[in-house]
Amino acid sequence: MPGAGDLEPDRSDRTAIAQGDGEATSVAVIAVGNPIMGDDGVGARVLERLEAGPEGDRPDLTLANAATTAFFALEAMSGCDRAIVLDAIATGASPGTVHQYQYVDGAFAGEIPEMTMHDFSFAEALQAGREAYDLPGEVLILGVEPERVEMSMSLSEPIEQALPRLVARVREELPDRPNHPPQADKA
Repeated sequence: MPGAGDLEPDRSDRTAIAQGDGEATSVAVIAVGNPIMGDDGVGARVLERLEAGPEGDRPDLTLANAATTAFFALEAMSGCDRAIVLDAIATGASPGTVHQYQYVDGAFAGEIPEMTMHDFSFAEALQAGREAYDLPGEVLILGVEPERVEMSMSLSEPIEQALPRLVARVREELPDRPNHPPQADKA
């Protein structure tokens, strides 16, 4: 953790509205899910890889773990131009399948993902939070089909194998960093 004299800020509380200068970042990448429930922790694992990579040093990004609280996710994306939300989403597809959903200008474009969090459905939270938060016009939800959601700190094999694809997919969605060429995943 940087000391008081260091130029680099501590990123541990970095959310769009918790920036020291009061300015929101351009993009928020937000993990939701419970990391002690096996594959439900996939979002947190992707976020860890991004934090360890070049994305961890980008001042234009918010990297946040909302865990199982939908309104933490809304707070993390408040004020951003765009958000990417990562979660395990069960649809009946093969484990490790990556699903994509778009929320644009206050409505889902197509199918609405079943993302039930402990406090609120994420889709309902997006609708309810529009008045309380400055939500981005576009929210991309990347979900991974879980194999097992049960008490465990580890991911199933299909989800472990999907991690590099999901990290790459998130990176595809990030804006180019001016004067910095893309880098390979360090994790």
